[in-house]
Amino acid sequence: MQRSQDNPWVSRTKWLTQALIISGTINIGLIATFAYFSLKDKQHALAIELQPAGSKQSLITNVQLLHSYSLLPYQELLLRLEDSEHIEEGLAKRDLSLACLVAFHHFNLDKALGGAHLQKRSIPFSNRDGQETIDMPVYPGLSDDQFLAIIQFAKTEQWPLTTQGLFYELKRTALPRDPSLLDAFYLSSEYHSAHTLLTKTGLSLTREQVIDLIVEGEWKTLSDLSLQQCTAMDLSPERRRYFLLAYLNNHSKIAAKLLLDNDLDFVTKRLEDGQILTLLDLYAEKTPFLEQCAKELLASPRTDAIWRRASAILYAFSNEPLPEPYDHFAATQRFLPQPEPQPLILQTRAAFQAPTPSPQKPKKKVHTVESGDNLWKIARKYQVSVDDLMRANRMDSEKLRPGKQLEIPEKTR
Repeated sequence: MQRSQDNPWVSRTKWLTQALIISGTINIGLIATFAYFSLKDKQHALAIELQPAGSKQSLITNVQLLHSYSLLPYQELLLRLEDSEHIEEGLAKRDLSLACLVAFHHFNLDKALGGAHLQKRSIPFSNRDGQETIDMPVYPGLSDDQFLAIIQFAKTEQWPLTTQGLFYELKRTALPRDPSLLDAFYLSSEYHSAHTLLTKTGLSLTREQVIDLIVEGEWKTLSDLSLQQCTAMDLSPERRRYFLLAYLNNHSKIAAKLLLDNDLDFVTKRLEDGQILTLLDLYAEKTPFLEQCAKELLASPRTDAIWRRASAILYAFSNEPLPEPYDHFAATQRFLPQPEPQPLILQTRAAFQAPTPSPQKPKKKVHTVESGDNLWKIARKYQVSVDDLMRANRMDSEKLRPGKQLEIPEKTR
């Protein structure tokens, strides 16, 4: 009988067993490494809380605990809203957890407590490298019932966030967006201000298109618009243009299209060269608006970069490459219409045609009174009546003095 060690199946089994052992060892190492790095931040955040009671390190400060809580996710902070252990200066762990929820996760505390008046204090808080310091808001003096209301609100409300928090959720959310998230944002004053400004000034946009524009910008742009519209409702096209310009500066493709399609004159005359180049980079469609914009830029006293870019667009419309080296005069002759010259005979006639004389009023006759003159003699000389003569010179009597000038009226027909 052949020995077992000579059996090829036995050899293969041994080899397979060794491979499985090696593979299992590698997998265990990878899992341990992953677990280590996953729990590292959480362990750091909880290290302060896990110190043994009575030790010197258990005396932590508000700032230290805030640093720890700032690393925790949203759900972890919600769990700590039930921890009423006091730290220092009258603040408990639940107070600091709530402060982190409001500051870092945009928790809507005002809505959770029904708009109740709250005491608000601040604690200086800086990031780990100490380069940025903010005033962290804390809310001392909240009762147990208020914390229960906050916890209940967080558990039952689908989007327990401020408008700013909803804005950041929209920016993070991939298409298609959650309809409930959109409905929550539609109710905000910030969205209403943007939607009203855009639609009331002539732009035909759906609510989803307004959202697409808003998420391409910064929160401050939207927030500033809402505050300004609350102070003075300005629904002018000029206000809309500068609102879209703020989004263009943030490289918004939608703002570039809205500006070029609806405010071509503003784009070609009011935008700076850098803004125009940004707009042309973002505007990807071949439309009559883009062609007209390129022609107006080519005819304007802009920089060489603008002229070259406008010419490249016009050559692309004609399915031609941009000639190298670039010749601005050739591009102008190629794309800008030249006025047709008048026929030479018309120019000659126009140049030598005698101007039509304007009718001139006849000069009035004047008689200078001499010694021995009287109205009857003067009237007879000029074949007018004495009454007309007196009326023309506004005379009350027939007395004359030598040297007086009398205006002679027209002859009586």
